[in-house]
Amino acid sequence: MTDQQILALYAAGDPAATEAVQRQYGGYCAAIAGRILTDPRDVEECLNDLWLQAWKILPQQQTDHLKGWLGTVARNCALSRYRQLKTAPLTAEESELELASALVGTPAEQMESRALGECISAFLRQQSQPNRVAFVRRYWYGDSVEQVAEHMGWSAGKTKTVLFRLRNKLRSHLTKEGFLNGE
Repeated sequence: MTDQQILALYAAGDPAATEAVQRQYGGYCAAIAGRILTDPRDVEECLNDLWLQAWKILPQQQTDHLKGWLGTVARNCALSRYRQLKTAPLTAEESELELASALVGTPAEQMESRALGECISAFLRQQSQPNRVAFVRRYWYGDSVEQVAEHMGWSAGKTKTVLFRLRNKLRSHLTKEGFLNGE
């Protein structure tokens, strides 16, 4: 079933939309949440929240990127659940680059979030393809440094160095664009 067909089911209020989206994107969303949460029950709870949000929001909101929208909601649900559980404090590296986009909030918050997302996307488009892949795998999908290194065919040391340099470049870019105050 195509994304447009799924969205049409949501727009019609057809419960088959939830079944279709779970079949098509359930594994993808579970993998995203599972990289943040360690307990399968917490992942399942996030997925249930995701399907409920999709049911409430998608009939009113059109999206050209259903998979990306679902991945974003799954990630944000998992990060929210992670914070609730307080299983461990975020490392300085993780907290420094936690780039969760707010799906709810005031229109001003949504505009700022969208502008920040566009700024980060523009920064990533300026990077080499391998660096961009490493960044997204680490900070979006939540892969460990070792997983990123394995995927890229790099050593863990090289991966840490590349990510460190990218974080510094991103910090400079966000400062230049007015999202961060100069240090």
